[in-house]
Amino acid sequence: MTGGGGGSAPSGAPRSGAESRTTVILDRDGTLLDFYEMFHRFVLDLHEEQGATPPPREEILGFAYWSAITSGKLHIGSVRVLDRVDEVARRYMPHGKLYPGVVEMLTALSGAGVRLALVSSWVGTDPTVTLLERYEVRHCFGPVLTRDDLAARSEGASDADSKVELARRALEEIGHRPGDRLYVVGDTASDIALGRRLSAAVVGVRTGNGGSMAAQGTPEGPDVLLPSAAELDTLVLGGQ
Repeated sequence: MTGGGGGSAPSGAPRSGAESRTTVILDRDGTLLDFYEMFHRFVLDLHEEQGATPPPREEILGFAYWSAITSGKLHIGSVRVLDRVDEVARRYMPHGKLYPGVVEMLTALSGAGVRLALVSSWVGTDPTVTLLERYEVRHCFGPVLTRDDLAARSEGASDADSKVELARRALEEIGHRPGDRLYVVGDTASDIALGRRLSAAVVGVRTGNGGSMAAQGTPEGPDVLLPSAAELDTLVLGGQ
Protein backbone atom coordinates (compact mmCIF):
# COMPACT_ATOMS: atom_id res chain seq x y z
CA MET A 1 0.00 0.00 0.00
CA THR A 2 1.52 3.30 -1.03
CA GLY A 3 0.72 6.59 0.66
CA GLY A 4 -0.21 9.76 -1.18
CA GLY A 5 1.94 12.86 -1.23
CA GLY A 6 1.30 15.76 1.10
CA GLY A 7 0.74 18.29 -1.66
CA SER A 8 -0.22 21.89 -1.11
CA ALA A 9 -3.40 23.34 0.32
CA PRO A 10 -6.39 23.01 -2.04
CA SER A 11 -6.84 25.93 -4.38
CA GLY A 12 -10.29 26.68 -3.01
CA ALA A 13 -8.95 27.50 0.46
CA PRO A 14 -8.40 31.15 1.42
CA ARG A 15 -4.76 32.10 1.22
CA SER A 16 -4.33 34.52 4.09
CA GLY A 17 -4.63 33.39 7.70
CA ALA A 18 -5.27 37.02 8.68
CA GLU A 19 -8.42 37.02 6.52
CA SER A 20 -10.09 33.95 7.95
CA ARG A 21 -10.12 31.44 10.75
CA THR A 22 -9.68 27.71 10.29
CA THR A 23 -11.96 24.84 11.26
CA VAL A 24 -11.18 21.14 10.86
CA ILE A 25 -13.83 18.40 11.04
CA LEU A 26 -12.22 15.03 11.75
CA ASP A 27 -13.66 11.58 11.29
CA ARG A 28 -13.03 9.14 14.15
CA ASP A 29 -12.70 5.50 13.04
CA GLY A 30 -9.78 4.88 10.73
CA THR A 31 -8.75 8.54 10.76
CA LEU A 32 -7.85 9.29 14.38
CA LEU A 33 -8.76 5.96 15.96
CA ASP A 34 -7.16 2.61 15.19
CA PHE A 35 -10.20 0.43 15.92
CA TYR A 36 -8.90 -2.91 14.65
CA GLU A 37 -8.12 -4.36 18.08
CA MET A 38 -11.53 -3.21 19.33
CA PHE A 39 -13.28 -4.95 16.47
CA HIS A 40 -11.15 -8.09 16.70
CA ARG A 41 -11.85 -8.51 20.41
CA PHE A 42 -15.57 -7.96 19.83
CA VAL A 43 -15.67 -10.73 17.21
CA LEU A 44 -13.63 -13.11 19.39
CA ASP A 45 -15.90 -12.52 22.38
CA LEU A 46 -18.99 -13.07 20.27
CA HIS A 47 -17.62 -16.39 19.02
CA GLU A 48 -16.83 -17.44 22.59
CA GLU A 49 -20.32 -16.44 23.73
CA GLN A 50 -21.85 -18.55 20.95
CA GLY A 51 -19.48 -21.49 21.40
CA ALA A 52 -18.08 -21.06 17.89
CA THR A 53 -14.54 -21.14 16.52
CA PRO A 54 -13.44 -17.74 15.10
CA PRO A 55 -11.72 -17.39 11.72
CA PRO A 56 -8.13 -16.10 11.51
CA ARG A 57 -7.47 -12.50 12.50
CA GLU A 58 -6.65 -11.45 8.95
CA GLU A 59 -10.06 -12.69 7.78
CA ILE A 60 -11.87 -10.91 10.60
CA LEU A 61 -10.13 -7.64 9.75
CA GLY A 62 -10.70 -7.98 6.01
CA PHE A 63 -13.10 -5.82 4.04
CA ALA A 64 -15.20 -8.81 2.97
CA TYR A 65 -15.89 -9.73 6.60
CA TRP A 66 -16.99 -6.19 7.45
CA SER A 67 -19.16 -6.07 4.31
CA ALA A 68 -20.86 -9.30 5.39
CA ILE A 69 -21.70 -7.63 8.72
CA THR A 70 -23.04 -4.37 7.29
CA SER A 71 -25.16 -6.26 4.74
CA GLY A 72 -26.76 -8.21 7.60
CA LYS A 73 -25.65 -11.54 6.16
CA LEU A 74 -23.10 -12.56 8.79
CA HIS A 75 -24.31 -14.66 11.70
CA ILE A 76 -22.25 -16.08 14.55
CA GLY A 77 -24.25 -18.85 16.14
CA SER A 78 -27.74 -17.48 16.67
CA VAL A 79 -26.62 -13.84 16.52
CA ARG A 80 -26.89 -11.61 13.48
CA VAL A 81 -23.71 -9.61 13.99
CA LEU A 82 -25.21 -6.38 12.62
CA ASP A 83 -27.60 -6.33 15.57
CA ARG A 84 -24.67 -6.24 18.00
CA VAL A 85 -22.00 -4.32 16.11
CA ASP A 86 -22.60 -1.03 17.95
CA GLU A 87 -21.04 -2.75 20.96
CA VAL A 88 -17.65 -2.23 19.30
CA ALA A 89 -17.85 1.53 19.87
CA ARG A 90 -19.77 1.41 23.13
CA ARG A 91 -18.00 -1.40 25.01
CA TYR A 92 -14.60 -1.91 23.40
CA MET A 93 -13.25 1.64 23.18
CA PRO A 94 -10.76 0.94 26.02
CA HIS A 95 -8.96 -1.30 23.51
CA GLY A 96 -8.79 1.46 20.92
CA LYS A 97 -5.79 3.68 20.35
CA LEU A 98 -5.03 6.85 18.48
CA TYR A 99 -2.72 6.42 15.52
CA PRO A 100 0.95 7.37 16.01
CA GLY A 101 1.51 11.11 15.77
CA VAL A 102 -2.16 12.03 16.19
CA VAL A 103 -1.73 13.43 19.71
CA GLU A 104 1.09 15.69 18.56
CA MET A 105 -0.90 16.80 15.51
CA LEU A 106 -3.98 17.68 17.55
CA THR A 107 -1.89 19.56 20.08
CA ALA A 108 -0.16 21.55 17.35
CA LEU A 109 -3.38 22.52 15.58
CA SER A 110 -5.22 23.42 18.78
CA GLY A 111 -2.23 25.40 20.03
CA ALA A 112 -2.21 27.38 16.79
CA GLY A 113 -5.86 28.36 17.28
CA VAL A 114 -7.38 25.94 14.78
CA ARG A 115 -10.87 24.89 15.85
CA LEU A 116 -11.37 21.12 15.84
CA ALA A 117 -14.53 19.01 15.84
CA LEU A 118 -14.85 15.23 15.82
CA VAL A 119 -17.86 13.85 13.95
CA SER A 120 -18.79 10.18 13.48
CA SER A 121 -21.90 8.64 11.93
CA TRP A 122 -21.39 5.65 14.23
CA VAL A 123 -22.28 5.58 17.93
CA GLY A 124 -20.16 6.13 21.02
CA THR A 125 -19.98 9.77 22.12
CA ASP A 126 -19.24 9.08 25.80
CA PRO A 127 -16.62 6.36 25.13
CA THR A 128 -14.98 8.65 22.56
CA VAL A 129 -14.74 11.48 25.06
CA THR A 130 -13.23 9.06 27.58
CA LEU A 131 -10.67 7.95 24.99
CA LEU A 132 -9.69 11.54 24.24
CA GLU A 133 -9.37 12.24 27.95
CA ARG A 134 -7.13 9.20 28.32
CA TYR A 135 -4.81 10.65 25.69
CA GLU A 136 -5.15 14.14 27.26
CA VAL A 137 -6.44 15.74 24.05
CA ARG A 138 -10.12 16.32 24.86
CA HIS A 139 -9.34 20.00 25.36
CA CYS A 140 -8.17 20.23 21.75
CA PHE A 141 -11.74 19.71 20.50
CA GLY A 142 -14.90 21.69 20.56
CA PRO A 143 -17.84 19.43 19.68
CA VAL A 144 -17.45 15.65 19.78
CA LEU A 145 -20.55 14.24 18.10
CA THR A 146 -21.66 10.76 17.05
CA ARG A 147 -24.93 9.16 16.03
CA ASP A 148 -25.77 9.09 19.75
CA ASP A 149 -26.32 12.86 19.51
CA LEU A 150 -29.09 12.66 16.92
CA ALA A 151 -32.38 13.14 18.74
CA ALA A 152 -34.13 10.76 16.38
CA ARG A 153 -32.84 9.12 13.24
CA SER A 154 -35.37 9.57 10.44
CA GLU A 155 -36.59 6.32 8.96
CA GLY A 156 -34.42 5.51 5.98
CA ALA A 157 -31.84 8.22 6.74
CA SER A 158 -28.41 7.20 5.53
CA ASP A 159 -25.16 7.38 7.48
CA ALA A 160 -24.09 10.08 5.02
CA ASP A 161 -27.12 12.26 5.78
CA SER A 162 -26.68 11.70 9.51
CA LYS A 163 -23.04 12.77 9.31
CA VAL A 164 -23.92 15.92 7.39
CA GLU A 165 -26.46 16.83 10.07
CA LEU A 166 -23.89 16.26 12.81
CA ALA A 167 -21.20 18.19 10.95
CA ARG A 168 -23.47 21.18 10.43
CA ARG A 169 -24.36 21.12 14.11
CA ALA A 170 -20.65 21.04 14.98
CA LEU A 171 -19.95 24.01 12.72
CA GLU A 172 -22.72 25.98 14.38
CA GLU A 173 -21.50 25.10 17.87
CA ILE A 174 -17.93 25.96 17.04
CA GLY A 175 -18.83 29.33 15.57
CA HIS A 176 -17.77 28.64 12.00
CA ARG A 177 -18.62 31.54 9.70
CA PRO A 178 -18.86 31.99 5.91
CA GLY A 179 -15.40 32.78 4.64
CA ASP A 180 -13.63 30.76 7.32
CA ARG A 181 -11.32 28.06 6.01
CA LEU A 182 -12.81 24.58 6.42
CA TYR A 183 -11.20 21.15 6.12
CA VAL A 184 -12.93 17.77 6.32
CA VAL A 185 -10.63 14.83 7.05
CA GLY A 186 -11.44 11.14 6.71
CA ASP A 187 -10.62 7.71 5.32
CA THR A 188 -13.70 6.80 3.28
CA ALA A 189 -15.66 7.91 0.24
CA SER A 190 -18.43 9.10 2.57
CA ASP A 191 -15.98 11.53 4.18
CA ILE A 192 -15.14 12.89 0.74
CA ALA A 193 -18.85 13.29 0.02
CA LEU A 194 -19.30 15.10 3.34
CA GLY A 195 -16.55 17.53 2.49
CA ARG A 196 -18.06 18.24 -0.92
CA ARG A 197 -21.49 18.89 0.61
CA LEU A 198 -19.93 21.34 3.05
CA SER A 199 -17.83 23.04 0.32
CA ALA A 200 -14.72 22.19 2.34
CA ALA A 201 -11.19 21.31 1.37
CA VAL A 202 -11.20 17.51 1.58
CA VAL A 203 -8.24 15.64 3.06
CA GLY A 204 -8.05 11.86 2.76
CA VAL A 205 -5.83 9.60 4.84
CA ARG A 206 -4.46 6.17 3.96
CA THR A 207 -5.13 4.69 7.41
CA GLY A 208 -8.31 2.73 8.19
CA ASN A 209 -10.18 2.14 4.95
CA GLY A 210 -8.15 4.79 3.13
CA GLY A 211 -6.04 2.23 1.31
CA SER A 212 -8.75 2.00 -1.33
CA MET A 213 -9.38 5.73 -1.58
CA ALA A 214 -9.25 7.25 -5.05
CA ALA A 215 -6.24 9.38 -5.98
CA GLN A 216 -6.14 12.99 -4.91
CA GLY A 217 -7.40 15.48 -7.46
CA THR A 218 -9.74 13.01 -9.17
CA PRO A 219 -13.53 13.52 -9.09
CA GLU A 220 -13.90 10.62 -6.62
CA GLY A 221 -10.81 11.44 -4.59
CA PRO A 222 -9.86 14.03 -1.98
CA ASP A 223 -8.17 17.34 -2.69
CA VAL A 224 -5.14 16.11 -0.73
CA LEU A 225 -4.24 12.55 0.28
CA LEU A 226 -1.95 12.03 3.27
CA PRO A 227 -0.35 8.83 4.58
CA SER A 228 -1.97 9.54 7.96
CA ALA A 229 -3.65 12.27 9.98
CA ALA A 230 -0.35 12.77 11.81
CA GLU A 231 0.73 14.99 8.91
CA LEU A 232 -2.36 17.17 9.00
CA ASP A 233 -0.84 19.96 11.08
CA THR A 234 1.87 20.56 8.47
CA LEU A 235 -0.76 20.83 5.74
CA VAL A 236 -3.23 23.02 7.63
CA LEU A 237 -0.74 25.36 9.28
CA GLY A 238 1.18 25.68 6.05
CA GLY A 239 -2.01 26.91 4.38
CA GLN A 240 -2.71 29.64 6.93
